[in-house]
Amino acid sequence: MNSRIRRRTFLTATGALATATAVGDVAYATPHALDDAPEYVDVQLLNITDLHGYLQPTTPSQGSVITGAGGVQVTIGGVGYLATHLKQLREGRTNSIFFSSGDNFSGWPFEVDAHANEPTVEALNALGLQFSTVGNHELDQSVSFLVDHMEHGAPYPVNGRDDNFVDSTGHKFRGANFRFYTANIVHADTGRTIVPPYNIEWVDAGRGRKLPVAFIHLTVMDTPTGSTSYQPGLKSLSDVEQANKLAAQLKARGVNAIVINIHDGGVAGNDYNAGTNPSGPIFQLAANASPDIAAIVTGHWHCRFNMMVPDPNGVPRPVVEAGNHGSLINEINLKLDPSTGEVIRELTTSTNHANTRDVPVDEELQYIADYWTAKGKKRYATPLAKITGDFTRTANAAGESTMGNLAADFAYWDANQHGRADLALISTKPVSGSNALTGDLLFAKGTNAADADGTVLFGEAWGAFGYGNPILTVTLPGTQLHAAFEAQWVPQPNGTVKFAPFAVSQNVSYTYDTTKPVGQRVDPAKVLIDGKPLELNRDYRVAALAYTLIGGDGTTVFTGFTDPVRNDRDHEGFIAYLRAHPVLSPSTLDRARPAS
Repeated sequence: MNSRIRRRTFLTATGALATATAVGDVAYATPHALDDAPEYVDVQLLNITDLHGYLQPTTPSQGSVITGAGGVQVTIGGVGYLATHLKQLREGRTNSIFFSSGDNFSGWPFEVDAHANEPTVEALNALGLQFSTVGNHELDQSVSFLVDHMEHGAPYPVNGRDDNFVDSTGHKFRGANFRFYTANIVHADTGRTIVPPYNIEWVDAGRGRKLPVAFIHLTVMDTPTGSTSYQPGLKSLSDVEQANKLAAQLKARGVNAIVINIHDGGVAGNDYNAGTNPSGPIFQLAANASPDIAAIVTGHWHCRFNMMVPDPNGVPRPVVEAGNHGSLINEINLKLDPSTGEVIRELTTSTNHANTRDVPVDEELQYIADYWTAKGKKRYATPLAKITGDFTRTANAAGESTMGNLAADFAYWDANQHGRADLALISTKPVSGSNALTGDLLFAKGTNAADADGTVLFGEAWGAFGYGNPILTVTLPGTQLHAAFEAQWVPQPNGTVKFAPFAVSQNVSYTYDTTKPVGQRVDPAKVLIDGKPLELNRDYRVAALAYTLIGGDGTTVFTGFTDPVRNDRDHEGFIAYLRAHPVLSPSTLDRARPAS
């Protein structure tokens, strides 16, 4: 196509479109998008999302196999292959912008998580990531951790022990070469965004001219109250309101190419490069976000879709999500009017490229991944503390275990390092959802029991308790705390009663009577806290995992708690507890007692 295309022709053709349009491996706004249009400025957008620190190729249980057109499955994952695919996609492109939709780190590979997520930043720096929105997991520690440490490399908290490790080049951690943005997560006291709300990239329009492309960044709205990211000092604003407000401001400044980069998504079928039966919050946003926005790039749901969805004026624009764990690279190609910088929406195309393993691995990125895998093995084997006996999850008839008691004692200690707690509760057999008791700490390991000395290794402790959740201290009235003790017995639809016990900290004991009806099994006078009976008419400061307090594990009795204070995250806090208590002995199982 050698002559300038008249926009009116395209708008007539596309204004009534109501669903996605796709052919082969490319989603497009109109068939003309597949034509050559050399008179426009090409801009390539490359996106990944929800890497979660998966630097090595994933396994089948981690989602290493995904489905494409016709049900064809491909094996994907690994930053070594990701780097090769990125290089191939960027080849010959003057204007290529590579960014992420969040949750780059705070994931699950031990070698990454136990090195303060610094390995992921090193890998993303080497990949050439230019910017990212803030995902909910980017706030699993704190705003200070994200900005001061992850962005700028400041020690947090103890240099060389907890962070600032030596990377694959022999240097101490120096932070990210890219910045984070969000327009809708703000400090509750000031209303100011925790990082800038948007960024503008300038692309080459030829003859020494530059054109702006703006990215408005948004974060899933429940981040300040989410289980892992619980941050009492933050609040969220409406994503669509912020998007439309900023789009109008940018348009007024003469920025005519605007993209939403949001850490929230949806689901739209199984084909990673198409979209069917779309649902989820991102499609609600897409239906209401300003027509001045040319594309919506998403994350958070760990889903894979590639669609053209009508804006409020009926004009198609990409709405895409590139999976998780390095499975996909989304590529959106925009055509900009060289004089105005406006996106010629009818010429937009989008493709989800699988990060397949049938290409040569990039040696630099694979070296980074292998380096941190080796470092992870060394960190796992680092001696941390000693125990005089086994701490196990094996419970007695009262639901009490030595590992559960240890976890409750840690939570009580941790909360009192950051303020004051009257007691701690840890769910040891949740009603539903995840269990924070994930392993045992054994005095003797393996077959050489005669050589055992009770040494607890760093990796053993990391794997025995926690799932990346913060300890919160909250205020509960005595009546509600009593209700929590009663809530350990949960009536089931089939008439049975499920026992979902709490471990309690060492300063607490109580008696229960299962011969009495559910809801009447614990006498408040027989709940002793620091030797004194529970008082129904006073408030208590209670420490527990955020997951439990917000009902993530099926416990709803804590609804309405007040004055939350965030303490340490479970993994790092438990490690700190063992460092502060270098020799530990299993407790006597007498904190919960059946009535005689």
